[in-house]
Amino acid sequence: MLLAFPAIVSAQHTGKVFVDANHNGRWDKGETLMKGISVSDGLNVVLTDEKGCFCLPGHEKERFIFITTPSGYKTENAYYHRIEEGQTSYDFGLLRYDAVKSDGSHKFIHISDTEIGEEQGQDEWTEGMREYAANEKVAFIIHTGDICYVGGLNNHIKVMNSSNMPETQVFYSVGNHDLVAGKYGEELFEKIYGPTFYSFEVGNVHYIVTPMPGGDHAPSYRLDDVFTWMANDLKHVGKDKAVYVFNHTIPGECGCPDFKYTLKNKETVDLLAHNLKAWLYGHWHVNHIYTHPDNGIGVICSSTPVYGGIDHASSAFRVMNIDGKGDFTSDFHYSYMDKHMVIASIQNHQAAITPEGTIPLVVNVYSTASPVTKVRYSCTFEGKTLLAGKPMKQQSDFAWTAEMTLPQIAEGHYVTVIAEAHYANGEIGKKTASFLYDKQNTSRIVAGGDWTNLLGNPEHIGIVKDTLRAPRLAWTKNVGSNIYMSAPVVSEGFVYVASIDDNETGKASLTKMEATTGNIVWKCSLKSSVRNSIAVESDLIFAQDVQGIVYAVKKSDGSIAWQKDLKIGVTPALNDGLIAKDGIVYAGTGYQLTAFKATTGEIIWQNKDWGRGEGCVATLALSQDNVIIGSRHWGGLFGNDAKTGEMLWGDWDSDLRFRAATPAVWGDVMYVTSANSLLMVENKTGRILMRKKLGEGVEVASTPLVTDDAIIFGTSTNGVVALDKETLEEKWRFKTREAMILSAPYQGNHPATVEASPVICGDQVYIGASDGTLYAIKAKTGRLQWRHHMGAPTFATIAVSGNGLFAVDFGGNVYGFVGNLKQ
Repeated sequence: MLLAFPAIVSAQHTGKVFVDANHNGRWDKGETLMKGISVSDGLNVVLTDEKGCFCLPGHEKERFIFITTPSGYKTENAYYHRIEEGQTSYDFGLLRYDAVKSDGSHKFIHISDTEIGEEQGQDEWTEGMREYAANEKVAFIIHTGDICYVGGLNNHIKVMNSSNMPETQVFYSVGNHDLVAGKYGEELFEKIYGPTFYSFEVGNVHYIVTPMPGGDHAPSYRLDDVFTWMANDLKHVGKDKAVYVFNHTIPGECGCPDFKYTLKNKETVDLLAHNLKAWLYGHWHVNHIYTHPDNGIGVICSSTPVYGGIDHASSAFRVMNIDGKGDFTSDFHYSYMDKHMVIASIQNHQAAITPEGTIPLVVNVYSTASPVTKVRYSCTFEGKTLLAGKPMKQQSDFAWTAEMTLPQIAEGHYVTVIAEAHYANGEIGKKTASFLYDKQNTSRIVAGGDWTNLLGNPEHIGIVKDTLRAPRLAWTKNVGSNIYMSAPVVSEGFVYVASIDDNETGKASLTKMEATTGNIVWKCSLKSSVRNSIAVESDLIFAQDVQGIVYAVKKSDGSIAWQKDLKIGVTPALNDGLIAKDGIVYAGTGYQLTAFKATTGEIIWQNKDWGRGEGCVATLALSQDNVIIGSRHWGGLFGNDAKTGEMLWGDWDSDLRFRAATPAVWGDVMYVTSANSLLMVENKTGRILMRKKLGEGVEVASTPLVTDDAIIFGTSTNGVVALDKETLEEKWRFKTREAMILSAPYQGNHPATVEASPVICGDQVYIGASDGTLYAIKAKTGRLQWRHHMGAPTFATIAVSGNGLFAVDFGGNVYGFVGNLKQ
């Protein structure tokens, strides 16, 4: 049943569209009148005539008169007028606006799901975005909904609008949490933000903004209303124009999974026939690009720039680069960083030296407001310049690298490296670091046993009996793209790492490196990002990407032995980690949880008993009593028989609902953190044997480390915590610095987040943190023993083999540390 509409009798509406040269909001004699501009009453769409005038017939549900803002112009939140009783004429003043290149190419920012409640405290994430938009001449910013609830709707417009972001223009669409109590769900949105569906043009692209079909309170519009208007709108769009659609959710939830919508009158709105390029949305709180296999259309989700996404997506805004033909590429820009810069390869007055005598140099540098255009370095010692203005090579959005060759005169002396970063806005940043140039230091990594899964094994124990003391950097290499939660694995003296490419530009890969030197043996390109754990089994390396492709890659040469498509659908992405043991690889999740024969890819079984939830970053676990432990985020924990795939139990306990951390399996029980609790669960039954409420959130991927006397894990906001194993009272707490990039869902306000899992080597716990530092902590006391500041977040867990410790950072750098072994 349709809800009531305001009692406005439909009548003709007239007006004009003009260039408001003096910015007074009124047409003055001599100001240019605009011909051919689309104007709508929410159903009908007409073009202005030679005098810039229009006449609309009106209709029963009318509430607004709005224009399709043409390319080269903007309005200051004035592309619409509310229809007022007794008023029949509505004029629109356009402001000239230079954000499009001569060929029509331009860029825009896409954000979603900011879900703010008040105006205060929003300046930190908006400031960097505002400065970026001004520096890079961004054509517009689009927010695709969940602004959120009454508080957010009332306050968001104050922190982000076309007036306080004067170098760009801002548009909003309706999300499910923007449909609030009132005469109808969108009433408050309309009062503040205007019509729920409309269009505008930039360059050679026609952009269409549409509302979420439903939400917390019923809207007055129906999908048929939206698509009927859209059909009329598209009638005035030239065939040479590309089309982009914005909504809060995926096409399938808007009645058009194949980009075609059938109206009640049986006519079809075929977006493919109108040169559709992409459908951009939010709602799922993930950063994900899905390319439709049948037509190549991009279905693109952007998460929130305020904090981590539901699937631990990075706090960022997406920049869409549109070329003259309307095709796109995408880049992420991470919030909260102002000219951040660290010389990652020189720490503790030490630097790695290769067997050839060169020194690898890595600088991690990033700024939200402006891209880095070049990095150069110089070297001095005792006031003498050894090297000056040497260029570095960009490897990822964080990392720049070079190989330094120093003259013999520097041998045995402290050398200072000065790195200088140049930003696109003209600013320059500098950072210095010193090290003792000692070519005689020839300690090298000697790999030991294999480290085949996350934390070394499919139970995820993470214990090394020998103490690894005083590690120093032996080598560092970059794989050419970011590394997220995919921990290194080690096999037969080689290290394997997997990378991400959330912009789908072909950079995702699996890389084999020599454990001793870091030299890259081979790199296998993958279709999409591998965001989580990889594994080794039967002379093969296994990985699964976000599109649901499982890869078996030959250790010998990097060729793909086999690959399988799990057919996970549009969203959420497959962020989970896989495991392998005894000739079997366990991959996927939910109904796509599958056991494969490692050597052939033959399916042994596939789960039929529980489905996926939200995007999940937990890795599967395997107990010694043959139970596969799987996770459904915003759902529960599940146990399946590892031999048959039959579900043994499903635990939907509220304290297990938020699934991020991988369980650590010990004998017939597992330890798992979730939300704000630590639990001990029986493998065979799913029965909760112990529950400890914590004083902070643990919605992170950090797997609990269980030692003889403690349980140690990372937290969402307060670094690393150790509980007494018997009493479960806090033994110690190690506070890391605040996260560089926010990843924990809904955690803002400068959290000290630790997503990585702890590994114990003798009496020292090694753990990386989102502050960009790898730490060694005394296991008994929590006191700091050592650290290496990388300058890019460390979301992934380390690997250990022999006297080598292997770590990665978000910039795509892989680090090999050599330590002194003490048995």
